[in-house]
Amino acid sequence: MNYDFFRLKQEFNKIKNLGLVKAMRKGTSGLGYTFETLLNKAEDQECKPDFGSIEIKCKFGYTKTPLTLFTASPYRNGKYATRYILEKYGYHRNNNSSDIIYFCRAIFSNYTRKVNNYEFKLKVDYLDMRVNIEAYYCGIFKEIVCYWDFKLLETKLKKKLSYLAIIYGYPYTYNSVVYYKYFKMETYKLKGFFEFLNMIANDKIHVLIYIKEGKSILGNPQMDIHGVAFKIKKEDISQLFTKINI
Repeated sequence: MNYDFFRLKQEFNKIKNLGLVKAMRKGTSGLGYTFETLLNKAEDQECKPDFGSIEIKCKFGYTKTPLTLFTASPYRNGKYATRYILEKYGYHRNNNSSDIIYFCRAIFSNYTRKVNNYEFKLKVDYLDMRVNIEAYYCGIFKEIVCYWDFKLLETKLKKKLSYLAIIYGYPYTYNSVVYYKYFKMETYKLKGFFEFLNMIANDKIHVLIYIKEGKSILGNPQMDIHGVAFKIKKEDISQLFTKINI
């Protein structure tokens, strides 16, 4: 048994027993930020677990939104592909040419939704050992837009998610002030990289890409990457992780 789970359970019980805790950040990220702050964990963007060997994911108890496993920028011709995606496939919201250009899409292996007659699919390429994003125009294959090498994805997955804890909480609002109540923790161990690839092929894991062309402080065009994330529904967690009872 991973000793970090016992340490985290002790810390979780302390936080749970605090009852209502004032939110330390506004918005959807407030639940996780507040919990990790109570753990005395500084916010960072490093690809490593949050608590010893354990990655922590916080989730509102009533939501069905997918969990983000990890973020990873795709490549094209050996370089980051986000600029290419935005310039080639980005579009103006509401067909307003004066508005910012952006690309926001949840991409699956089999399910697709047309935007400007384009569709995008995730494909696991075992021969070249990559996960590709393919573009189709009016149902006809156009190109491989970008890719992630197996080695990169396996490193990200195993380095960050060998062990996982999902923390559940509820928000409460009193006098316009938001508070959180943390009430449950679930703990898991990663099964393996093969399961990860299999779930991509079966639409159980998808990629969400959200990038846009904004403005810098000086008013110049500036690409704003909100996320290139691999996501999974909570009900499919057991296909990628084995639940651990502590």
